[in-house]
Amino acid sequence: MNDLFYEMEGKQIQKMNKVLADVELTKAEEKTLTWLAGWEESTVDHLLSVIEKAARIRAD
Repeated sequence: MNDLFYEMEGKQIQKMNKVLADVELTKAEEKTLTWLAGWEESTVDHLLSVIEKAARIRAD
C-alpha cells in the first residue's frame, strides 16, 4: 500500500480517537476500528455521527 493510504488511515484514526476519547476499548474493538479506518472516509464519518448521536441521547 502507498503512503497516501496510510496518511488517510491515520486521519481516520484521529477522528475516531476524538469521538471515543474517554471510552475504554478492548483490543478486539481497537482492532476493528483500525480495520474500519481503511474504509471510505464517508463511511467512517457516518459511523462516528451515529456514535455521537447515541452518546447525546444517553447523556440526556
